[in-house]
Amino acid sequence: MITLFFCGALLFLILLLVATALHRKSKWLEAGLWTAGMLTLVGLAGILFMHLAADRAEFLYPWALLGLLIPLFILLGHTVFNPLSRRIYYPLTHLKVEQDSLRVLFTHWLPICLYTLSLSLMVIALARPVRLDRTILPPTEGVDIMMVLDVSASMQNRDFYPNRFVAAQQTANRFIAKRLNDRIGLVAFARVAMLQSPLTLDHDALQEYISALYLGIVDPNLTAIGDALGVAANHLKDSKAKSKVIILLTDGDSNAGTIEPLMAAKAAAAYNIRIYTIGTASTPGDTPYSNREDEINEGLLMEIAQTTGGKFYRAKNESELEQIYDTINKLEKTEFAPSSSINRTDFYAPLLFAALGCLLLAVILEKVFLIKVP
Repeated sequence: MITLFFCGALLFLILLLVATALHRKSKWLEAGLWTAGMLTLVGLAGILFMHLAADRAEFLYPWALLGLLIPLFILLGHTVFNPLSRRIYYPLTHLKVEQDSLRVLFTHWLPICLYTLSLSLMVIALARPVRLDRTILPPTEGVDIMMVLDVSASMQNRDFYPNRFVAAQQTANRFIAKRLNDRIGLVAFARVAMLQSPLTLDHDALQEYISALYLGIVDPNLTAIGDALGVAANHLKDSKAKSKVIILLTDGDSNAGTIEPLMAAKAAAAYNIRIYTIGTASTPGDTPYSNREDEINEGLLMEIAQTTGGKFYRAKNESELEQIYDTINKLEKTEFAPSSSINRTDFYAPLLFAALGCLLLAVILEKVFLIKVP
């Protein structure tokens, strides 16, 4: 809108310049010329303001811009009804040459232009130009999720591509990428459980933590499911989120640790924490890499999930694992009402200072340097 205004004013100014060159003595052309010049300057100032504000600029009181008609009418009236030709001339021929000199033009036009510019800046300041910086805020009550990932030695089996562990890393990272407004944490476990990341909204950092995991980061020979659930529940129990969730991914049975898995599940249920359990292993005999020695204890994982109001899932390949995470993502939806924080930067103060500067300069020029003598 401002760009169209500037282009229209500039075109009007060019046309008036051409017309003035052809007919220099018209008072109305002269008035239009100065008016078009002022409109062009105002449009240029608006474009610069929008550019500096990176298209986040607006006026709080745009109706006040109608006041710009006042300085334009003043300039128009000064040109038409108080032209230079109405001054008193003495019958000396050399004074006619003098009246068109540069000093006479400055004396006649510079103060009034500064006065009208000062008034225009005051009107624009009254319209309160501001730059608005909006920041989208996450929901105050979302879903807090602790991801519990098995890093025992059996996770290197290749019935998943390229193996169970890498498939678990990749699908976990894709799941995190879809939960933009939820806090998520990470626990890695094998013989012992270790907190890798507390609950955080910094999902980029969390995905880096997951990608940096490796088999052997803790003793990989046994699986302490109960201890892992205990660590995760301990970090969720004081959460104020509307929903608290643990996603446990493992490919075996609990055979280590000091906390029984079902006791950990009952403790989690007492704090209203739901546990979704995912068993990641193909059925024995389906692939050359699966065997009965590392078969998942489906009964235990199912009972853990049912105790807390969650669900048990069995993934036999990476595609099924991806679908399971998508299902959990849909079950634990965060109701997000868009909200934003707005920081407002006012520009009226610099405009007022500029207006006062123009006004002061006009008074000094008119009363000291450009004194009119009849």
